[in-house]
Amino acid sequence: MQKNWQCRWAKSLGKLEATHQKTWGTTGYKSQEAPTVFFGLYGLPDFYALWRHKGKRAILWAGSDIIHFIKGYWLEDGGKIKIDCKPLAKWIDKYCDSYVENEIEYKALKKVGIASRVIPSFLGDVNKFDISYKWKERPSVYTSVSGNDFKVYGWDKVIELAKKNPEIDFFLYGNTIPFNGYHENVIVRGRLPKAKMNREIKDMQGALRMTEFDGASEIIVKAMLMGQWPVSLIKYPHTLRPEEMGKLLKLKKPNVIGRNSYIKKLNKFPWQMKR
Repeated sequence: MQKNWQCRWAKSLGKLEATHQKTWGTTGYKSQEAPTVFFGLYGLPDFYALWRHKGKRAILWAGSDIIHFIKGYWLEDGGKIKIDCKPLAKWIDKYCDSYVENEIEYKALKKVGIASRVIPSFLGDVNKFDISYKWKERPSVYTSVSGNDFKVYGWDKVIELAKKNPEIDFFLYGNTIPFNGYHENVIVRGRLPKAKMNREIKDMQGALRMTEFDGASEIIVKAMLMGQWPVSLIKYPHTLRPEEMGKLLKLKKPNVIGRNSYIKKLNKFPWQMKR
């Protein structure tokens, strides 16, 4: 473990469960000489900061930034002129250590020539999420959206799942504009303070993540830590597939194996100052 790591937090990430200072013990990005993790590479400004850095470089890819990278960073609004990712990938593979959070990200980077290690992250206090799972005759699951991008976060698919699983309630969080989808067992809660949302989901039975390409979603990790049974379009160990949602009606014990597995893996990065 190397001391005095910095973190350059990409602006496109927004706010997560907590800050890198609280979770990893890293400091804000100030020096081009100090070892630094670059969290998120969404565009040329992020890559330029990485390229200019003179000290040790690590990258924690965030999910959708990989898609932006592979499609080519824009040189102008509208994306008519783009930069081919292959020479950038060659430079990154040579001069940086890349970290991803699941196999789908690992394979996407490998295709363009970037080797990476799979380590899930969680920007939150693991100790605040104890096992709270209790079986209910009528289970509840929850999902969220960022930036009101309902299509990317699969909220249309959530409505279809709700129709197929009328005995399960679906709680939707994070939107700041109306969501037009409706079904009688879908409850749209909108954007709430993190603390209030965490109190509400504590007594539910599972998280639902319907993104086709993603990093380690906060709601999936929180569900694992609380002993719930996450439902994910991306296959993770100890989770259910969307077509398996009906199992929630019979799963009477908490997901202890899944919880313990995640605790062993979370945030095992070289820049993790807090142990």
